[in-house]
Amino acid sequence: MAPATVLFIAVMLLAFLQYTYWDLSVKRRQASDLGKAFIALAEADLSAKRIQGLTLSMRHSIGIDTNRLEEMDMLYTHLSDALERAGSYLDIGQERLQSLESIIVKLNPEEGIDTERFLATLDILRPQLVHLIEKARSQRGKLKSLRNQSMDELVARTTLVSLVVMSAAIIIGIFLSWFFSRRILRRIQVISNGANNLLRGESSQTDTPETISDELDDLTVSLNTMADKLIRVVGAEKLLQGAEDERGRIARDLHDQTLADLSNVLRSIQEIKEESECRDAFENLEHRLQAAINNLREVMDDLHPQTLDVLGLTAALEAHLESHENNSSIETNFFASAAAEELDLPKQTQLQLYRIASEAVHNVYKHADATRLELTFDCTDTELILTVEDNGKGFEARPDSNGRGLHNIQERARIIGAQYKWKPSRFSSGTCFELIMPLNQG
Repeated sequence: MAPATVLFIAVMLLAFLQYTYWDLSVKRRQASDLGKAFIALAEADLSAKRIQGLTLSMRHSIGIDTNRLEEMDMLYTHLSDALERAGSYLDIGQERLQSLESIIVKLNPEEGIDTERFLATLDILRPQLVHLIEKARSQRGKLKSLRNQSMDELVARTTLVSLVVMSAAIIIGIFLSWFFSRRILRRIQVISNGANNLLRGESSQTDTPETISDELDDLTVSLNTMADKLIRVVGAEKLLQGAEDERGRIARDLHDQTLADLSNVLRSIQEIKEESECRDAFENLEHRLQAAINNLREVMDDLHPQTLDVLGLTAALEAHLESHENNSSIETNFFASAAAEELDLPKQTQLQLYRIASEAVHNVYKHADATRLELTFDCTDTELILTVEDNGKGFEARPDSNGRGLHNIQERARIIGAQYKWKPSRFSSGTCFELIMPLNQG
């Protein structure tokens, strides 16, 4: 706004200067026309004077001199042209110009040489030419004086107006810059306060503008959108972290209490079995109790995989596949590259990757009707790639799907900054789940 105002004032100043110099150029052109008219009238007067001299010489001459006749004709032509040029530069008046032209016609040698007529005509013409010359000289002098005066006034007025306008433009520009800069700074401060509140964990944010009118409104909308997404991601991360902590606590309680109690009961049954006569009944009870202990170990491992904490992500994924392979007819294959095995990922990232892979494997066993399953764990210099591929009946993930498993995959992938997709399997049928995580975010 401030630059536009200053620019408008500068344009108005230029328009004023242009008008002033245009007026001066008009006066300069008028002075030039008067000068040309003065010269033309002077030429006409000299031609008339020379015609008068030739006429006097011819009056006292007995014979006819052809050279004088040719000079008389040339002087008449020059006189007519000079008067015509003077009429185009000097405001003589139409009637007076016609009167002069009618007088000059009487000096045409082609009409015959009549010295008395020529002398009488020149006595009428020359005073009028002298009058016009004096008039042109007077107007030229006045215009020259007026032009010099106008030039002085123009310089003084231009200097004064320029100083006043530029001073006003500078003052207005400073005021507008101060006003709008304070307004912009207040809006930036509001945005900064909203960002600081978000950093402190407070939920108060900057109000989102209804209409976007400038870059600050666009920035406010972007920051609020980013804050909303960040709150959702952090909330989901905290929720999942709380759930994982609770699952770990339950798994530890089952291990320390329930599993220990069942193990003690199993040892007691084994001891009683050696001394009792009902060996078959105790052996059946022993098998059932051992199965319950194994099921409980599976529940504990599902709640919180101990292999992941002890041996790492690769061993945990392989163990998870083996646990399913024992209870299913699906052929499973697991591949982990050497680079993937050497990755040093944070514990929480490993846990999220394990949960995503186990959810994808669970979907294959539950819904795919597949006979073959492959889990691949690989990485490049910049990306970690996890794929779960089957030869089942296929699967099409919809964005509007409300499945809990797909929702868990989506939230866990968002927490670790990964992208995932379902695509056709390289087998003749089936689905390939692919997850890609940038290592600089892992």
